[in-house]
Amino acid sequence: MSDLETGTLPLRSVDPDDAEAVAAWRRVPRVAFLEPAPAPAEEERWVREAAERVAGQRLSGVVDADRWVATYRSFDTELTVPGSGPVPVNAVSSVAVLPTHRRRGLLRRMIGADLQRAREQGHALAALIAAEAPIYGRFGFGAASGAVSLSVDAQGCRFRADAPRGSGRLELVQASAAWPELAAVHDASRRARPGGLAREETWWQQWTRPGGLRALGPSAHVVLHRDAAGVADGYAAYEVAEDWAGRVSRCSARVLDLHAASPGAYRDLWEFVLSLDWVRTVTAKDRPVDELLPLLLQDPRAVQRGAVDDFLWVRPLDAAGALATRRYLGCGTLVLRVVDPGGPAGATVLLHVDAERCGEDGWTCAEVTATSREPDVVLGAAELGALLLGGTSAVALASAGRLAGPAAAVWRLQSLLATPQEPWCPTWF
Repeated sequence: MSDLETGTLPLRSVDPDDAEAVAAWRRVPRVAFLEPAPAPAEEERWVREAAERVAGQRLSGVVDADRWVATYRSFDTELTVPGSGPVPVNAVSSVAVLPTHRRRGLLRRMIGADLQRAREQGHALAALIAAEAPIYGRFGFGAASGAVSLSVDAQGCRFRADAPRGSGRLELVQASAAWPELAAVHDASRRARPGGLAREETWWQQWTRPGGLRALGPSAHVVLHRDAAGVADGYAAYEVAEDWAGRVSRCSARVLDLHAASPGAYRDLWEFVLSLDWVRTVTAKDRPVDELLPLLLQDPRAVQRGAVDDFLWVRPLDAAGALATRRYLGCGTLVLRVVDPGGPAGATVLLHVDAERCGEDGWTCAEVTATSREPDVVLGAAELGALLLGGTSAVALASAGRLAGPAAAVWRLQSLLATPQEPWCPTWF
């Protein structure tokens, strides 16, 4: 029998500083994710940018007959959790197995080894974006944040008189020169809402580099919002598409990224994009489920929502540690039994949120300890991951048969985990 059939093909790592080795490794996810091969003239740049993107990260996979047949990438980054701000997280990406080697247990071996390593190094959480939803629930990940696509009738948009206005000004900028200011705005934005992920310097440099393979396209523009003191407090990246029916405009714009540190800057940026000459429709992908824009308009129906899709998936690696990373708005005590067969998060823990420990901001740190008491609620690791950021209803999971407990205990859990805003992660990785 072959090494593949006996399951003895070894896991191997890749030096992220070896551009040629990274390029050979990177061909597997390119095939698995249906990405076109780069043109011959772009091959050298593709190799360079692939190596830049993964610098300092952990690359591994499986080799069969001197060829990569499966890949796995993970790296340390930050995830914003309710009340606490950013906490360390093990981010997982580039998980791919060639069609010739599927259903042989390669993914299970790769993800098992990485999650065990992350747990041993003190991580309480792992996160990924799932290309296929049925796969990752089996490995203890739960869909923790959602995203929605918007289509806005620019001609029908009128802002309410009481909608806040920014006190500063708007400025069209060159992204390649302004990226440090864009990064500062995004960093403030991602810290303010659960689900936000850090964007490293390499991410920004590749996104704003003219002609780069991951860069903004030639039809893209970036508008920066500055407050009264001249400090950047918002930006919108957008691209336009010209289309005419005779002399009647059917031109459209697409918002690629929009962040703001205040409601006024947010309104000014949306008003700018919606008032572009000739533009009739503005679309945006991967926006927060509770997008503010409709509430600012005289006619909120001018904003049409598409399907709400899952985006960020979270997995607890340590039940007590995961619950302790975040803070809580409610108070109460619950015993939770987290079931994680073969995984690192299985435990029975006492979650105690004491109102007397409430901070001035209304958030309270929890005491989370192991206990031998009988549980009030029993749930799986994937269900705990889905609940941690506040974007999933414990009541709904109970109704779906995905967690068990008396109604009063489930309602108490729902109350403890509630957040003022829906979690949002607009950053692909």
